[in-house]
Amino acid sequence: MPFEEKTDFVILETVAAAVKESHARAGKWIACRAGCSECCSVLFPITMQDAERLRRGLAAAPEEVRADIVGRARDLWAKIGPDFPGDAGVFRANEEWQEWFLTRHKGHACPVVDPSTGACRLYEHRPVACRLYGHLIQIGEEAQTICHYCFQGATAAEIEASRVVVPVAAVEQGALEAGETLIAWVLATSES
Repeated sequence: MPFEEKTDFVILETVAAAVKESHARAGKWIACRAGCSECCSVLFPITMQDAERLRRGLAAAPEEVRADIVGRARDLWAKIGPDFPGDAGVFRANEEWQEWFLTRHKGHACPVVDPSTGACRLYEHRPVACRLYGHLIQIGEEAQTICHYCFQGATAAEIEASRVVVPVAAVEQGALEAGETLIAWVLATSES
């Protein structure tokens, strides 16, 4: 297994363990279910490791699924690409400009989501951010976003009891050194 894939495997195992622990602590407060895809209408940066994993998943997908995903990605990139604060699909802007872009273009469905079922068609290859969303997982000093459907009716203490802290070193391992990109760009520039 090449170094990058081995590193990615370790990161994914660390993330899976954190999500499992958080889910066990949160129990009934986690509302995330297959087909619930509201969180899939938000743009967010992904690492180049995430990008490579998505490309592998796309290449392994059935032809008709692959063609649909690439077509949707190209349509989305045509809408958002002119405002993209970077080049060759890599963010090159300060945080303020990047945040402006992400806010301006939120509400676009991820091209990987099946429009009829709401399911992720590259689920096993999804980015780390997708894997973490909904749970109260803290990486270093940064707590991940909690889905607004989760923890409805929970007390602050019940929410806090589900927090899992993951050391930054356990998931970073050089992932940001190559820069960050977007799912839409990765898939729009892939062969269908």
